[in-house]
Amino acid sequence: MNGDLEAFRSIVNRYSNALLSVAYSVIGDFHEAQDVTQEVFLKCHHQLHTLQNQARLGSWLYAIAYRTSLDYAKKNKKTVPFDETNSPKSDPVHAWLDRHVVHESLWDALQTLEDKNKSAVVLHYLSDWSMKEIGRFLNLSLSAVESRIRRSRESLKRVLADDFELYFRPHRLGSDFGQAVCEQLLKRMGHFYIPVTNKKQTTDWFVRHFQLGTTARGQLQLESGQLLYLLECAPPFTKTSPGLTFSVSDVEDLWLQLNGDGVSVDPVEVDEWFGKMFVFYDPDGNPYEAVEKN
Repeated sequence: MNGDLEAFRSIVNRYSNALLSVAYSVIGDFHEAQDVTQEVFLKCHHQLHTLQNQARLGSWLYAIAYRTSLDYAKKNKKTVPFDETNSPKSDPVHAWLDRHVVHESLWDALQTLEDKNKSAVVLHYLSDWSMKEIGRFLNLSLSAVESRIRRSRESLKRVLADDFELYFRPHRLGSDFGQAVCEQLLKRMGHFYIPVTNKKQTTDWFVRHFQLGTTARGQLQLESGQLLYLLECAPPFTKTSPGLTFSVSDVEDLWLQLNGDGVSVDPVEVDEWFGKMFVFYDPDGNPYEAVEKN
């Protein structure tokens, strides 16, 4: 995999709300804007080698996000239907309608603004960026950003009073979005990944117990030649079924070895299809299978 995954993840964490604000300003739906934002980052990773001046990263991302959002909007002429599958059964229809009315009012009000004014004011409420940072991203001067946000806020308040200020905050993206983007990227590239709390600790654990090799960038390399990426993130982890299967010559011997080293292991079982096997767990509780070679 070209490039440093952790460096790319830091770009995602840095610019996620910025690109979300661009996508929402064009599309008008936060859920769809989030999907488009993820797609933009995946597209950007593929095109990073074309960026000649790293100082222009923000404006480069903005251009890709804007074009991608426009393409999405053209292909998807949307309404905002009441979707019972996404609405809690305890949530009555009239409560959804109240939220829908606020959304529609906000979106209608935003349509009275110029494109960069929309992006500037949405970004102002979605991120912790300063006016200067917003200006660099939108390729505007500091005074232009301040003026655009001030005028936009005044225009929105005339229509919505103060409702819009409380509307944006719940939609902010956190670090878990960066993890989701990296997971999707690794899936598309055919690599394995595991969520961990401490990358170095888990790397040492795999090297010690399974003698896995590592690349120059510190990624684990499986016997198949595929890479195993360890993504640092906060627990809890949701994986309940084994994500990797290790084929070994003697299951019982490995079980005794791991158990003796204090690794958490389940009892050895005999499966009708796979034969002798057992499940073991890494320091974060991620499960793996060991299956005896036929």
